Amino acid sequence: MSKLYTEADVRGMPRGTRLVLEARDIATPAALDEAHVRGISVVRASEGAGAASTAGADPLWNQMLSTDGSYVVQVERGRARVFRLTSDGPRPVGESGGK
Repeated sequence: MSKLYTEADVRGMPRGTRLVLEARDIATPAALDEAHVRGISVVRASEGAGAASTAGADPLWNQMLSTDGSYVVQVERGRARVFRLTSDGPRPVGESGGK
């Protein structure tokens, strides 16, 4: 049976804990945002113990989450470049990764 996690569910969790989503579980976008704010890591059960948090520790991800908007991501040779779409055209947000 699947479970839906909402922002209220995440608010009830202790800060810094871990939310493990089973294959059919769903976390709302607001729940994921709240998890990020509360330092709660969110992982899929199939990702195992060493999985990365979808709440995101990456500064670029944090920057995107802090500003509403539309973004474009360009990936080349393992490096992601993010642009925020504005009325004046795409504006660089930053880079992440790299090989």
